Amino acid sequence: MSSWNFIGIIAWIIVIALLIFVVFNIRNRHLKILVVKKGKITWTTILTDLLEIVVVILAVCGLLYTSLFTKVDLTNKNEVAVSYKYDPMIVQTTNDGQGYYVKIDKKESNSATDVYQYWLNNSTYTVSSRNATISDATLPFTVSGVHLDWPMKKIKKLDAKYQYAYVITVQAKYKNNLVNGLGLKANRYAMEYRVLRVPARSFIEVEK
Repeated sequence: MSSWNFIGIIAWIIVIALLIFVVFNIRNRHLKILVVKKGKITWTTILTDLLEIVVVILAVCGLLYTSLFTKVDLTNKNEVAVSYKYDPMIVQTTNDGQGYYVKIDKKESNSATDVYQYWLNNSTYTVSSRNATISDATLPFTVSGVHLDWPMKKIKKLDAKYQYAYVITVQAKYKNNLVNGLGLKANRYAMEYRVLRVPARSFIEVEK
């Protein structure tokens, strides 16, 4: 774990300590008024209680939002470091001799997602369509739903080198900084996505 994440741990300890302090402070204040001074709870006391409770709620909500509910911006170079890896796929053949690079396994798929299979260095890899897409080289290079500055010059070179049959693996990792540390995300992976590049749709096998 990155040492930057200790910022988030310390922040949570402070918030928990603040919560405990507020609970005991409200209790002691009420006991002092009711028991020691034999008085009544006034609107001033209630407003003080509410102010302390609101401060704790805001602190908890702020940490929860930073830790769990912030959506990663893949184009923000201050937040994440994005890396690309390129691997050539190995062609497979059907019983009738038709070559393909990607198989869509409909048996393992459901109505919402497909399951893709592809081969690298004689090893089989499986990935869900939630974390991957198939890119047809006969069409303009686009990846819907993933906002990235794609290295198009590199992709064009690899199209020629690998004859449009390779996998682009994109990994985004949270950088070590104050904001990511506060959210307990520093040096952790934000996402991994794969683009399965094929020469044409005819190089996709659909297994039903």
